[in-house]
Amino acid sequence: MELRLLKYFWTVATAGTVSKAAEQLYITQPTLSRQIKELERERELDTQLFMRDGKKLILTEDGQFLKIKAEEILQLTSKTVQVFEDRKNAELSGHLTIGALEGWTTSSIAKTLQRLTNKYPSITFTILSGNADDIKWKIDNGLVDVGFLLEPTSTEKYNVEKIGFPERWMMLTQSDSELAELDEVSPEIFKKQRILISERPEVRQFIADWAGCQVSDLEIIGGFNLGFHLFEIARAGIGEAVVTEGALIRDYPDLKAIPLSPEVKTLSVLAWKKNIPLTPLTRAFIKQYLQDNE
Repeated sequence: MELRLLKYFWTVATAGTVSKAAEQLYITQPTLSRQIKELERERELDTQLFMRDGKKLILTEDGQFLKIKAEEILQLTSKTVQVFEDRKNAELSGHLTIGALEGWTTSSIAKTLQRLTNKYPSITFTILSGNADDIKWKIDNGLVDVGFLLEPTSTEKYNVEKIGFPERWMMLTQSDSELAELDEVSPEIFKKQRILISERPEVRQFIADWAGCQVSDLEIIGGFNLGFHLFEIARAGIGEAVVTEGALIRDYPDLKAIPLSPEVKTLSVLAWKKNIPLTPLTRAFIKQYLQDNE
């Protein structure tokens, strides 16, 4: 399967029509239509990728799957080409992709990027948000150079450096609820609540161990991977949310964060893939970040 055909397919899938895609690709509509038909007839695929709805093209289920995979392949191809271009340049330059959780590491990442970009103006970067599982998947597939993870998470496959930003775990509740009168939340009180908690099994087991029970004993009514939707759900009073204090970077006056007691703290880690050569920019970022946060 040629990268050229994948790029044509992805552009049509994104644009929604052959005419718009052809304009973006600087080719004729008949040529682009033939290329898409050729892709559908590829021996490896042999499937219909689009359905026509008037002038608009709608992705089939197979088409939706291929669009996701095509985007990953094209990103990785672009990144690989960029790496080789960067290696040719004497001055530190290039593009750095960072995977990061929402939390206290955000400000420290910004500090290091500020130092590097001031010293080497040709550096560019992308920061991708996600939970630990999302970021590890991107590290595994070469889509990020380094990732910031929050324990508990398995890191056997990676080079890791622990970062000295311990974060307490909190319970988030409506500020006018009875629970908001508490200064801390004990396991006994916690186990009586309807809980909103990360979908990651490691986190659920971690909190259940603190509470002295099985995960199945907790009344978990909802899960999440990032905090954006969680806060609105907590504000609606659907359940009590379990978060780290580093996730509370936005101010919600109608919510109160109460620390768990006995106190529960976890550390962040900086991780990158084992047994692969790092680009000069990636090495420089890791070195500078660790110096900034000694």
